[in-house]
Amino acid sequence: MLINNNNAADIIQEIIDKQKRPFMTVKNLVLAMSTQVKRGLGLENTMTSGEIKRVIESLAGDRFIFHKKGARMYILIPCDPVDLVKAELSPDKPKGASGIASVLPFSKADVSKILNHLLDTGEAKLILNVNLDTRIIATGRKADWVSSSNNESESETQPVIKPVNDSRFTQNNFINAIRELDRGNYFVKISELREKLNWPREVFDAMLIILRDREVIQMHIADDTILTPDEVNNCFVDENNYRMGTVTLNVR
Repeated sequence: MLINNNNAADIIQEIIDKQKRPFMTVKNLVLAMSTQVKRGLGLENTMTSGEIKRVIESLAGDRFIFHKKGARMYILIPCDPVDLVKAELSPDKPKGASGIASVLPFSKADVSKILNHLLDTGEAKLILNVNLDTRIIATGRKADWVSSSNNESESETQPVIKPVNDSRFTQNNFINAIRELDRGNYFVKISELREKLNWPREVFDAMLIILRDREVIQMHIADDTILTPDEVNNCFVDENNYRMGTVTLNVR
């Protein structure tokens, strides 16, 4: 495959576009490439994030922007960070602030500033669920990026998880299973975690949400092209219908 500066950026953007969000880590970008594309771009799985960034910059110029969050380097299609936060909000699917921050390539401080701005302008509002956990929703009143709702009355939201009287279903058991599957690779497939724990699907998914919102874990978008059908089926689909394929622990 002949790859030059003109089509390298198009190839990279096509891969990012498949993620349903206009960004991904540079490591995941390379993993999502075919061997032929990697060879054409001069990239390898073993490269550091900094090395990958330098190669892409030399090929694609200023077509993309890069942002470091913790140990991860993200590549982004240029966009307004406010729009990325808005895209995580829905008028009928409440989300926790930490959950919103966990899926975006920005710091908690940056996300909090944007959320506070949206709350101040009325584009978002805070609500409480029956567990008195704070959640944020879009109001649709001052923005055209989401359909306006005719019913703006406060409605009760259901608790994240129903009580289950079973000693297996604990946070410690869940975290220990992640550590056992880690094998030094940092990323753990959610499908493998399901198989290992063998919890009821709704209990497993609820624990993922709880640990994400408590910032114990982070989940990452699945690349369907490198997963088997069974693995795709056993991923986690979040509140915005994004399929998450891997999980990492924030505390090692």
